[in-house]
Amino acid sequence: MTRPGRYGALTSLSAVDDARDEDNDVIHEADVMGPAASNEPEDTAPLIRRHRRDSANAMASRNPLVDFLAAVFGIGAWVSVNGLWVELPLLVQELPEKWNLPSFLTVIISIANVGPIAYSAWRLYKPRQRPAPVVYGLLFLGCVASLLLSLLWDRTSWIGSKEHSTALLILVFMLSLVDCTSSVLFIPYMAVWRNIYLPSYFVGEGLSGLLPALVALTQGAGGEVQCVNQTFGNETHLVPAPLEPNFSVQSFFLILFAMMVASATAFTLLEFLPHIKGERASSPTESETEIEVSQSKSQLVIDPPTKRIMRTMSYRLYVLMLLGQVWACSLTNGILPSVQSYSCGPYGNVTYHLAATLSALANPAAALATLMLPRAKAWVLAVLGTLGTVVGGYLMATALLSPSPPLVDETGGKALVVLSWVLFIGLMTYVRVEIANLMREEGAHALFWCGAVTQIGSAGGAVIGFLLVNVFKLFAYYDPCS
Repeated sequence: MTRPGRYGALTSLSAVDDARDEDNDVIHEADVMGPAASNEPEDTAPLIRRHRRDSANAMASRNPLVDFLAAVFGIGAWVSVNGLWVELPLLVQELPEKWNLPSFLTVIISIANVGPIAYSAWRLYKPRQRPAPVVYGLLFLGCVASLLLSLLWDRTSWIGSKEHSTALLILVFMLSLVDCTSSVLFIPYMAVWRNIYLPSYFVGEGLSGLLPALVALTQGAGGEVQCVNQTFGNETHLVPAPLEPNFSVQSFFLILFAMMVASATAFTLLEFLPHIKGERASSPTESETEIEVSQSKSQLVIDPPTKRIMRTMSYRLYVLMLLGQVWACSLTNGILPSVQSYSCGPYGNVTYHLAATLSALANPAAALATLMLPRAKAWVLAVLGTLGTVVGGYLMATALLSPSPPLVDETGGKALVVLSWVLFIGLMTYVRVEIANLMREEGAHALFWCGAVTQIGSAGGAVIGFLLVNVFKLFAYYDPCS
């Protein structure tokens, strides 16, 4: 629901740990540190353990201020889109699209991928252009759009015979353009700095998903929808009363705006603070290899490293991995996010709120697990992907059966749908990240196709979800006051 890039931070950190394998065809840790350095094979040892060994000496020679500024800068990468998704349980109650709103957003976010494609094409003509000026422009656009979103999110207009949230949809496209383009712009900027600061940026990028979810949990759902009498002419009807969360939707969007301003401020300080300039890379080469490898999982158009890596995967398995990535991305970034409101809404506003926020927290947790656990085997990914698909099938069934899904009036039914969303996002995120890790070990060509099928799957899933909801109208809205 990311959404391209929701797991980008932690998967890219994984890439940093293994980027050295791109040099000299294959360079394993044991080759550098000696046979006694580790008893675990390089391709199965947990990445956190390898990263801890590699960074022990670097910790003594780093500037904590640069770490802090890089992390705050990274928060601006995906904070707007991630924040929007966890606020949907409140937005669908207020805006005219109602439960169709998520399907509009998935398509808009996919269209915004024109940003990274255009920037990557521009780099072909200006390969030596520093990214800093473009980063300024992107952060400025993000700050302005975030501020306008907090002021205009509920403004609507009529298009034909239907009322639409025109202001919100336009501003979401602008914010999605910022977030999608950040994947190919912010990371190359970090090549200016010593490579020990790259993981700090990825920590901040991970926080861009975590912080909005925590803010949304603090905000609350405003309780269940209550119905009140309202008179229209000579007739009285029951209508939903306004929800009363701990703070308003406008306040939530202002908090996201503050995060964008903090990111822009951190970037400005990185550019101009004189006493940290000594932390810049003496030669960009030492960072560029790692950054290109990290970047390749989150962008469609890349400049792949020219060095080769030993290939160990059969052609059949290679194709199956790519097809699995398409399937997982179509479900997690397109089809099921488009119908989450129909899946959770009949169980109540609080259930929808918990499913949206807790599944957003499951995303970085699953990606973090790939750093702590040994590399998963292909059959393990197949089992987890199948289990995730089964859980996704249950969630699709609850959406199709709206407004009367299974156990709709039972506490167990509400807990089950929340748990299912958390389990689905967690399993499929783990599978996607591990497939990307396996593709990284196959070299730059495999990384390119992994990034390509990620975008293809996400865009295809978004289109399918939009058609199912808005054209074929397979899902029924639940009106608690009817």
